[in-house]
Amino acid sequence: YQCDWSSDVCSSDLKDEDFSEFKTEKPKFKTKIDLYSIDELPDTHFAKKYVKNRQIPEDRWPDLYYAPDFKKFVESLGIQKDGLKSNDERLVIPFFDFDKNLVAFQGRTLTDSSIRYITIKLHDDNMKLYGLDRIDLEQPIYVVEGPIDSMFLPNCVATADANLTSVTKVLDKSNVVLVFDNEPRNKDICRIMEKAIDDHFQLDRKSTRLNSSHTDISRMPSS
Repeated sequence: YQCDWSSDVCSSDLKDEDFSEFKTEKPKFKTKIDLYSIDELPDTHFAKKYVKNRQIPEDRWPDLYYAPDFKKFVESLGIQKDGLKSNDERLVIPFFDFDKNLVAFQGRTLTDSSIRYITIKLHDDNMKLYGLDRIDLEQPIYVVEGPIDSMFLPNCVATADANLTSVTKVLDKSNVVLVFDNEPRNKDICRIMEKAIDDHFQLDRKSTRLNSSHTDISRMPSS
């Protein structure tokens, strides 16, 4: 995706910026996410432009956050993780459980970092599954790898890795439909898909298109 990364907003410490002219009041969070959400940012901010260019539905913007310093944000939650760099600007995607408690989050780079995604659990025993707080258990549940991709499908969760079958730890196997990334796959991913079929999981038909150039669900053809 080609994005215009220019911004009138300084990225050194977003909380020092004054966006009062764009906002009426600061929303209240059940969890301690001390960052500005995407919908709070001015339209000129490069993080908001990125989200727009990805065509992420606007109703998701209040639950997406901009971290001007991802390492600082991680440490603010009492988490120590090796390898994080200072001033690493990322889009923060929170993972909530069924009761809307924050259990994990993913940071998607907004720069030229070689590490596109960093996913962190608040506790080792937490389930790393995005979208549990939004799904209807009485309806079929789609399962994808990427949290952003999940925003384009109804009643969808994301595992944040290729092991889509891991959802059976918390979801009924008979009620899930696996949707693997629609891109050329390596042998390991093909083996995972074959095992899922052997284990009688439902796979969406788009998952079988191994040679498609469409990587993201938001840009996949409808037929």
